[in-house]
Amino acid sequence: MSYAGRAVPRWETLADSPILYGLAARAALLRGADQLAALVAPTLGPVPRTVAIAPIVGNAAPEVLDTAETIARRTIELADPFENAGAMMMRDLILRVAQTVGDGGATTAVLAQALLRDGGRLVEGGVDVVRLCQGLRHGLARTLETLEAESWRIDHPDEIARVALHGVGDAGLAEMVGEILDTVGPDGIVMVEDAHGAETTHQYVDGVRWDSGYLSAYLVPDGESTARVVEPRILLTDLAIERPEQIVPALEACIAAGAPRLVVIAPEVRDVVIATLLANRQREVVSAVLAVSAPSVGNQRVGILEDLAAITGGRCVRSELGDRLERVAPGDLGSARQVWATRKAFGVVGGRGDRAAVRKRVVDVRAELNAGQDDPYVRTKVRERLARLTGTGASIQVGAPTKRSQELLRQRIEATVTATRLALEVGVVPGGGGSLLACAADLESRAGSDDEGAGARLLARALTAPAQVIARNAGFDGRAIVLQWPNRGDATAFDVLRGAWVDARSSGLVEPIGVVRTVLEAAVSTAVTALAAEVLIRRRDPLRRIRK
Repeated sequence: MSYAGRAVPRWETLADSPILYGLAARAALLRGADQLAALVAPTLGPVPRTVAIAPIVGNAAPEVLDTAETIARRTIELADPFENAGAMMMRDLILRVAQTVGDGGATTAVLAQALLRDGGRLVEGGVDVVRLCQGLRHGLARTLETLEAESWRIDHPDEIARVALHGVGDAGLAEMVGEILDTVGPDGIVMVEDAHGAETTHQYVDGVRWDSGYLSAYLVPDGESTARVVEPRILLTDLAIERPEQIVPALEACIAAGAPRLVVIAPEVRDVVIATLLANRQREVVSAVLAVSAPSVGNQRVGILEDLAAITGGRCVRSELGDRLERVAPGDLGSARQVWATRKAFGVVGGRGDRAAVRKRVVDVRAELNAGQDDPYVRTKVRERLARLTGTGASIQVGAPTKRSQELLRQRIEATVTATRLALEVGVVPGGGGSLLACAADLESRAGSDDEGAGARLLARALTAPAQVIARNAGFDGRAIVLQWPNRGDATAFDVLRGAWVDARSSGLVEPIGVVRTVLEAAVSTAVTALAAEVLIRRRDPLRRIRK
């Protein structure tokens, strides 16, 4: 055995070796990825199968799941450490896609699985892995172009509800989501929270949302992608918070106000300050803390913070006014019904600011817009601020018979809102894997005969996998269904609920192009990474060495 022109030491070929090379490394990585993908593939489509997972401790009944993200979260590790590396790569892929676009975790896993299975065989058969990966990248670029050409915009509540139905799986809930997003628009805030009863309802509230996320994942509850603080006090500042003593007055102001829950919105909060917030939460000095990155930069950032001050009834602690964080008093803090934050966005719902102050702020921002600003980018940002000041949000109260079913339904509705909002922003394509079938046909017809062309053909074959799995999960012969597609038009898809090919646009069998684009990019990126792996290293257990 040799690698890179040198002899491999004998110990590296033993069963307990901490290193694998070449095909052995790649094979172990792909086996692990394949196992995790097989776990979530049954959940794909409108007729999902379920996966039962035994509890970690106790003799409780197994947890029955039908969403890829939750299954991936519950999967701890595989017994073989090399295969586990591949499984964790697939797990991270699923979670990253689901958190980014709210949907698509199972589709990503199925697509990546197909790429890795066939790609591994090609590499073993002598295809140059570098050229193969180049072909995958070029094929992806071509696929994204075809996908864009297939897309169209939606704006009617019925169309929005059809997109939501793909995620939530219930016509009544899908109609609710469609009505809400039609009302609040793609920039409006939608808060999903637990109800006290078994019924799921909604109401409209004042709220704003900005594309700027939390500053530390340590402030987010374990296993959650969204942090929420109910009835917080809110510190707004354009100053960087660098020292613990700068945050102490705000904490004391929260306690003095009888609301031991603090949200900080600032350009920067140093790790030592985050540690101070966490320590105060652990000691139960405050019950909840959250630090959020202040949106935008420069004058626009200050403008946004002043907008939020009006909405929440607080005051922006500003550097140019000579303000100091050490002098913050209870009256400087804003308040709201709830503040939430994800890795990429945050929202304020039910701000407690005076309506007259908000109206005055609207007048000021409108005057700023009409002041003759020539920069189109700045004008766009000012318009966004104006829309948020005058906009509304919605609250969905999720009810269910049990706490566990309530949690699962809440997660499904949150994911559906994210994906449907994306559909409103960027448009939709045929669902049920139909858009990928059209891309596969186009890509196959353009692929060359060299190793790079093999990469393009590999992607073309993999693009048919989601449609096959969706059909198979619903009880159809997936391969036979895919073979029927060449006789159909580009905007058609197989509806497994009707058992027939339909026009995607008129039937509403669609999905957000943003989800499909993210799925494709993530799956190809992971496949390229895994196929190009030449060395796989696992760390030895230090206790194992000591015991020896």
